Amino acid sequence: MVIRSILLSVLLVFGTMACQNLVTEIDPSRLPQMDRKLVVNGYLSPQDTVLAVSVSSSQTVLGDIVGDSVNTVGEATVTIRSEGKAITLAYDPAERAYLADARRFPIQAGKTYTVQVDAPGFETVTSSCTVPQAVPVAELKLDSTRNYTDSGIELTWTYGVRVVWQDPAGETNFYRVVGYGECLSRIPPTGTAHIDSTTPKVLTRGIIGFGRLEQFISDRNQDGQRLVSARGEVPRFFDYAYYDSTTQQTYSGSHFYTKPLTLRLSVLQTDENYYRYHRARQQQRQSQGNPFAEPILMPSNIQGGLGCFAAYNRSTMEVRL
Repeated sequence: MVIRSILLSVLLVFGTMACQNLVTEIDPSRLPQMDRKLVVNGYLSPQDTVLAVSVSSSQTVLGDIVGDSVNTVGEATVTIRSEGKAITLAYDPAERAYLADARRFPIQAGKTYTVQVDAPGFETVTSSCTVPQAVPVAELKLDSTRNYTDSGIELTWTYGVRVVWQDPAGETNFYRVVGYGECLSRIPPTGTAHIDSTTPKVLTRGIIGFGRLEQFISDRNQDGQRLVSARGEVPRFFDYAYYDSTTQQTYSGSHFYTKPLTLRLSVLQTDENYYRYHRARQQQRQSQGNPFAEPILMPSNIQGGLGCFAAYNRSTMEVRL
């Protein structure tokens, strides 16, 4: 046993030395110098009430670590232009984004918009996008399943929904399907919190899940056809937040949805940049924690920088249960 222990110790020492020999320290001065770039993200839609563009800086491999995880740049000049008109967005520290009232610069389908971002210490970056036409939602297909407890007592209903629309023929189109449900629920008081008598019910909302990648659809190999989305599942719990004037505090949480229940489903007809960028983000999130997943290369259409400046047009239909 003693001899075996000695042999194991010797092998571990040699193994450690072998691993150390595989590591070669390189003088940082011999590595290519990479400057930080502006990261710009903004999405235009005729339905939006606020124009919003976020500006941050990329993190270099070498150099000091920035404490702010998003590296927000708050001293930039952000301008959006189209057909000789322009608007400058103002920085909002609370939102960490550059904002402007969309009524001052309405976004219209078929028009091309260009964003330009100038920031001290960075190269000027630009990008352009064209707003697609809206594609109407043709139909919502509902299904439901009754759920029971182990003792056979009815618990609740689970609802699913599919969105149907007609794809315009003769052109390449990209889509994203989104939706949410909302209802007024009576939230039971917890601790010192209670709901004012004037507002006995609270608005609750739940995001309808269509799957990370299934929510993105293109008309490749199905041009001009009637398209049907993947099944979207209505969550059993909806989120809420309300202000209690007695305690002067805001309370939030989740609660079973109640009827009547309103479902709002939307088809976003997006440009290709929006489709490719957001789909890649979902693929990246899906592979997190998997050491064998292939790295996802994030697309960018920002000249001189990184990120995505894109457009979409929304069409919505609702149903009440």
